[in-house]
Amino acid sequence: MKCIYGLEDLDAGEVIFGNKKVLGPSYNLIPGYEEMKLVSQDFYVLDNHTVEENIFDKLIGYTNELKQKRATKLLKLLDLLALKNSKAKFLSSGQKQRVAIARALAVIPKVLLLDEPFSNLDTILSEKLFAFVTSEVRKNKTSVILITHLADEALKYADTLAVMDNGKIIQSGKKWQIYYQPKNTKLAGLLGPFNIIKAEDFEKSSKQKTKLFVRPDKLKITTAKSSFDLELTILNCTFNGKCFEVLGETKNGNPVLVYSPKELETERQYYFSIES
Repeated sequence: MKCIYGLEDLDAGEVIFGNKKVLGPSYNLIPGYEEMKLVSQDFYVLDNHTVEENIFDKLIGYTNELKQKRATKLLKLLDLLALKNSKAKFLSSGQKQRVAIARALAVIPKVLLLDEPFSNLDTILSEKLFAFVTSEVRKNKTSVILITHLADEALKYADTLAVMDNGKIIQSGKKWQIYYQPKNTKLAGLLGPFNIIKAEDFEKSSKQKTKLFVRPDKLKITTAKSSFDLELTILNCTFNGKCFEVLGETKNGNPVLVYSPKELETERQYYFSIES
């Protein structure tokens, strides 16, 4: 992220922004590029300035009326209105993160770089912020790169995913493709629970002849005994706030995880089909 923004010198390779090569601090007296904004975990804020002044700092050249209007909008969005006259050095890390986000969003850039931007924010605030960012970047045709270690966050906020392992990109593409068609089981596990259903677990009437990778939401309960892929004996069923997590077992004793909209009885057999 810092290399893209020009805060670090490259050991190899190059970063091209538009038609220009991005250069680091060895070449630029003041690192960084005005047409990019970076929200990092270093919280680049002006410690001896107030929260409101931190936002004004990014609105140089605008009229006082426009500055105030934009700053007030961001202060409300990020729940910083009560802190607008507080100096940044007295804020908590979560509050500083919000100020850093407000600074980055004061003027929407061509490229917005977000390094775990929601790590110190509560769920509701994250949702509000993401809705605002989505609206602003689409309106301004801004490119956004977001780094996260949370699978839920990546799947929720991204259009395209690139998964890195040991410094190398192992798969990239549309998020649903990577989620449902991962290249390997290690990558699959990064994005959430999954099943590997063996050939011997399928019913004889099923078209499946080899083992299959299946996410829990792709298994659907069915009452049609003539058309099903798996028969499972239910071992456990628990509600997780969104659905019922069901642990079943095939006739061969292999465990299978299923997400169900309704509670299923334990020690009872149910039939499941696999959605393509």
